[in-house]
Amino acid sequence: MLQNIRDKSHGIVVKIIVGFIVVTFALFGVDALVTGFTSSDTVAEVNGTEITRTDLLQSAETQRRQLITMMGNQINPDLLEDTLLQRRALDELIQRAVLSSNAESLNLGVSDVQVDQYLLQAQEFQTNGQFDQNKYLNFVRSLGYTPLTFKNRIRQDMLLQQARTAVTASTFALPHQIEEITKLQNQTRTFDYVEFDLMDEVEKTNVSQTEIETYFSENSDDFKQEEQVSLSYVLIKSSDLQDKIEVTEDELRAAYDAVISSEPSEERLASHILLELGDNRSEEQANELLLEIESKLSSGESFAALAETYSDDLGSRSLGGNLGYVEKGIMGDDFDDVLFEMALDDVKSVQTEFGLHLVQLNEIVAVDVASFEDQRLQLEEDIIARKIETALLGEHENISDLAYASDRLDSLSQEYGIEIATTDLFGRNGGVDTLTSNPQIIAAAFSPQVLEDEQNSDLIELSDNEVVVVRINEHNEESLKSLDEAEDQVKSVLIRQKALATLESKADAALLNLDTQDWKNVAEATRGADEITELAFTLAHPESSSVTEVKSLSNGNLSVIRLLKIETKPDDNEAEQTALYERYVNQTNSALSIEAQQTLLTNSATIER
Repeated sequence: MLQNIRDKSHGIVVKIIVGFIVVTFALFGVDALVTGFTSSDTVAEVNGTEITRTDLLQSAETQRRQLITMMGNQINPDLLEDTLLQRRALDELIQRAVLSSNAESLNLGVSDVQVDQYLLQAQEFQTNGQFDQNKYLNFVRSLGYTPLTFKNRIRQDMLLQQARTAVTASTFALPHQIEEITKLQNQTRTFDYVEFDLMDEVEKTNVSQTEIETYFSENSDDFKQEEQVSLSYVLIKSSDLQDKIEVTEDELRAAYDAVISSEPSEERLASHILLELGDNRSEEQANELLLEIESKLSSGESFAALAETYSDDLGSRSLGGNLGYVEKGIMGDDFDDVLFEMALDDVKSVQTEFGLHLVQLNEIVAVDVASFEDQRLQLEEDIIARKIETALLGEHENISDLAYASDRLDSLSQEYGIEIATTDLFGRNGGVDTLTSNPQIIAAAFSPQVLEDEQNSDLIELSDNEVVVVRINEHNEESLKSLDEAEDQVKSVLIRQKALATLESKADAALLNLDTQDWKNVAEATRGADEITELAFTLAHPESSSVTEVKSLSNGNLSVIRLLKIETKPDDNEAEQTALYERYVNQTNSALSIEAQQTLLTNSATIER
């Protein structure tokens, strides 16, 4: 491998690159080279508003989380590729900036009360029908936002929705549109049909060897064996490392001590009044308001009543500021440092990332702690599980090194005591088993490293508990099949073609002899009843006489359909049906109007990427 690198380092391309670096250093210094590869923090500008790289990365991460949440393990790994995510995120940010600029020009706005009401009513943040502060904060943090920046994001979303609503509220459906849709939907069709079955014809059709040979010789390019590979692989699982794991008494004791130290020795029932800091309230203004609240508290007003009046905490305000029983680690270090030093019924203030708090301690409750012996079995299981996971993660580097250092899989097999396995042949669309249908395995199998250079693949992480290294076992190039290999396929194609030609002849004959057919009648059929009915609804209106056409079905059958009569019958739920169609037309018109507005605003905006 090192010799390979040395050999390639003498190439003309390498010399040109090195020469470019030397000249750059000599003329402009190292800063010129570094600056040349450093991009600005601004990735786009819309009507003078900058979109930063931080905005882009945060938006891309939000999209990544949404995709994983929606699709789970079924997601195509290509959808999570960074470049694709960032391109989509940038397009979205530009569209948002265009819409925000439009909203500002219309002097639209959203108040704090509107944002609070939206968050309180959002189903995502509720437990048993009530706003759940912990669920809200966990969601906000999972997206990489602070509570303040998240509220600003919600404010912007609501602002953009105002502009959209202005457009959608102006769209409407005309009465004659609803009337025409209602007539079409309530239409019934009476028709006859006769169906010719392809499979029946296939069973009665034969082809000769001469026909097979002639067709193959004229169409041999249509009968190819796709490129296929078979892989050798070593699959290493967490469980394969379990025999190497031991748990000592000292580790058990240390784990128990860690559990005890992390478990609360007490819980404290607390209430608070939160004064948020931001554009609408400075720290000085918050302190003045805090003094006002403390004064009212001293004069005899209840803490709960003051919390309902002054607190900005959406979750506890309506409960008189009640936070429930709090243990250390829930509210943050600054909050804990004050709360867990307070005496019963004390009231103290503290500032955290969420704002300025006035805290009241209402009750102290001691918590029972389980004994070492009661916890021993669970502690041992936890330590083994943790060591197994850590052990596999710790082996990643060793596995990668062994795979890279050898042109075979024997080293990995011997190191971990795992037999080398092989897959069946499969193509670029993957195989039928779990391993060969995995997109990462398919990509590795047909990569230049594995397919052309015949090297071991890099370590492929299938899951937290499974990794694999693969290499080519067998490679078959795409090739033309011989007549022997393709004979069954050629025969199947020929029989189907001949059977279909026979069906077409029968259908054409039926068109010429309508009176002699064994018609099946369907009276007053409605839309969507079955495939034959759907085809009947594609026929033109009969004027002076019936309309007859040959139609193909999805299963290959042919049907001669004779449309006899079209009627429109009133629906029993006419009012409900009319309202439904009106909503449909309004939604369609709204979507088209929003799309047109977005295109107009984008084309009118000054956008620099």
